[in-house]
Amino acid sequence: MPESNYNPNFLSPTGFKLDLPGFSSVDYQCQGVNIPGISMSGPTQATPYNDFQLAGDKLNYQPLVVDFMIDEEIVNYSVLHNWMVGITYPQKSTQWRDFVQQQIDKKFADVWNIDQVDITLTVLTSNYNPSFKIKYIDAFPVALTPVQFSIETNSIEYLKATATFQYTYYKITDTFDRELTL
Repeated sequence: MPESNYNPNFLSPTGFKLDLPGFSSVDYQCQGVNIPGISMSGPTQATPYNDFQLAGDKLNYQPLVVDFMIDEEIVNYSVLHNWMVGITYPQKSTQWRDFVQQQIDKKFADVWNIDQVDITLTVLTSNYNPSFKIKYIDAFPVALTPVQFSIETNSIEYLKATATFQYTYYKITDTFDRELTL
């Protein structure tokens, strides 16, 4: 990054907006999200003395983790549940078609190809203006945490859930969609 564009302000952990196309009830209640880590794996060169790790030849992306508050009618939790059921259709072969039609009927989606979506995380500046975006390509849910009810709490703590997504890769762009990463 050129020195003339350097911004000495620190990145705030509270300024973000998630866009999960077709699943606005989840991104509206989003409480936390991560920029997943990446790692490289590569071959090890065996020698009679010490083995040497060679430079990586594969990039591994960690999962995208989204924490969200569960709404009182459990719409946002159930839509993710239904997405996972639809993808795997565990009870009958029409479950995917039924799920997509339900999404279209509720105006949550307008296309049939929602098995994988591009999720966008917009990170905001300290003044809550867009700073940069992260676009997760071909994302889909792979895990949804349990919801625990309990009468043993002293104060009302509203229920949260965590959804874990896999994706092909992610790109970081500026606010004009110019790529900041390869």
